[in-house]
Amino acid sequence: MTDNKNLLTIGALGSAESALHGKPAISWGDLPTVASDPARRRFQKILLLNPAATLYRHDLPRCTYPLGIGYLAAVLERYGYEVRLLDVFAEGYDNAREVDGDPQFLRYGLDDDAIVTVLREFAPDVVGVSSIFSNQADNVHHLLRLADRVVPEAKTAMGGAHARYFPKACLEDPNLDVVFLGEGELTFLLWIEHLNGSIAEDTLQGLAYRDATGAVRIKPELPLISSTRPAGPEVKRESPILGADGELDHIPFPAWHLYNMERYFEIKAYQSPYTVGSRVGQVYTSRGCTAHCTFCTTTHFWGQKLRRRSVQNVVDEIVALRDRYGIDEFHIQDDNITNDMDHARELFKAFRTIGLPWATPQGTALWRMDEELLDLMVESGAYQVTFAIESGVQRVLKELIRKPLNLARTAHLIRYARSIGMHVHGFFIIGMPPMFGNEGESLAEMQASYDYAEEAGFSSASFFAASPIVGSELLRECIRQRFVDADEALYRMTYKQGIINVPGLWSGEEVAALAAKFNANFNASRVRSYSTRQWNSDKY
Repeated sequence: MTDNKNLLTIGALGSAESALHGKPAISWGDLPTVASDPARRRFQKILLLNPAATLYRHDLPRCTYPLGIGYLAAVLERYGYEVRLLDVFAEGYDNAREVDGDPQFLRYGLDDDAIVTVLREFAPDVVGVSSIFSNQADNVHHLLRLADRVVPEAKTAMGGAHARYFPKACLEDPNLDVVFLGEGELTFLLWIEHLNGSIAEDTLQGLAYRDATGAVRIKPELPLISSTRPAGPEVKRESPILGADGELDHIPFPAWHLYNMERYFEIKAYQSPYTVGSRVGQVYTSRGCTAHCTFCTTTHFWGQKLRRRSVQNVVDEIVALRDRYGIDEFHIQDDNITNDMDHARELFKAFRTIGLPWATPQGTALWRMDEELLDLMVESGAYQVTFAIESGVQRVLKELIRKPLNLARTAHLIRYARSIGMHVHGFFIIGMPPMFGNEGESLAEMQASYDYAEEAGFSSASFFAASPIVGSELLRECIRQRFVDADEALYRMTYKQGIINVPGLWSGEEVAALAAKFNANFNASRVRSYSTRQWNSDKY
């Protein structure tokens, strides 16, 4: 269990590092053509860890295989490294314990003894820990302490959004050796090749570490991985780009054989709570989003551009999951699968050949959506689409969230999707504070978002209390204007906890209570006959 005296707070983060993307893309062909000899390597055995999860008591603990470390593992295996994955959260999913001193939060994951056993038996030379969400940072650093205790000679590494934005804060942990600042498939491999003597230190980029004096050194981020296909906005339908390789095609499929895949199928707590299948696979078709929503970190993390996989590459992965693991549904994990509408059209046409139902639980942007795409989705097996509306008030969208969404057009597309047989889920965020000289969202405007959801005809909806996640403009503004308490524990930074307080306007507790009320009122009475899971007021 995590020791309370080591719990991290918002104030401990310091200032975020600026994004360093925007350079010419690096080709996957720039990887070393001849890796170091496995028989001569000092650092050959790599253990990649997904941490435990600390969640609000009423959160449904969604559990899917962690794609990020799966991609890393696949690349490392390609170059002859011995790799093991341990998903501490999934393997200990049924082991939920209250956080000491805070019974509103539960920690899901393996006990220390089980983790120590893996460390001792595998005896890794390198331990890498995924650190995507700041509210899980305590669990990440706990794993690093265990690693130092059991395999003190091993090098330790951290990657993910939290690590990328706050490398200095992360490196205050003496048990951590290096932080990766962006995409890890290339940088992680090159760093390990450096440890094994085949790559010079001065060629390394995209990481942060302590030098011989103990000072933190931050080396600029590597350019984004790409192949020959150019990135950019929507292309014309006649463009030859549609037949070219995708920018990300050279990254191998995740190392599924290193996951305990049956464990995820047994748990059945997928991103979409209302699935039609029981063995659900996840896939990314692209990286990035061209929007600049203030509450989101995606745009900056992926370099403010969109990169795609080729249609055939995506189809091949889904077919492989179907044939090897018997998946009976797949979920698109993209931040916005229709960002490139032409690419989406070709994808949806190709999905017809797969013969599986599918959904978009992460959300789809309505400003990159039309009736033709919705028709193609239904024809190819899509039974559910999630629309990330965020607010039913145009002012809030424009002035506070800065999402390029026209609510009048949105209502039409929701009705159209329902008319052709799709189930439509909506995402809404309430409790946006004053920003950029604009007034904060009022309680009346929050109620207007709920009313919009009812009137628009959604099948189901999720209402979240705004949370200032790492790398977002919302976090910077909340810290600058002191709308968040610097002593607030990071693990409480969730979408069901109102940690933003605006004096004279509303408290975070008011916003959280309103979001809970909206979720219950909207979802409790709606029966979903297509799914085996129904609304659960205790965990949602």
